[in-house]
Amino acid sequence: MGGLQVPSGTQLLMGRAVDFFMSYGMDAVNAVTQNIPKVTVAAIFQKDAQCLIAHPNPAIKILANLKGKPIYVSASAKITY
Repeated sequence: MGGLQVPSGTQLLMGRAVDFFMSYGMDAVNAVTQNIPKVTVAAIFQKDAQCLIAHPNPAIKILANLKGKPIYVSASAKITY
């Protein structure tokens, strides 16, 4: 589930609704900048792979062919990359 009506992991943690949650690295950085008193237990990967997934389309051969086409980008992606 998701959407604007759903609290973030940090909100749930600070509200004591959860004891632990999985998130992304930028969430930990944002907590520091906002003086949120939470502890991050991190397993940082050397690479954080990101990809675009699409239905087969013979008109799309290279990344530049996506220009002008609708692309869904998640909220966390907008923050992290």
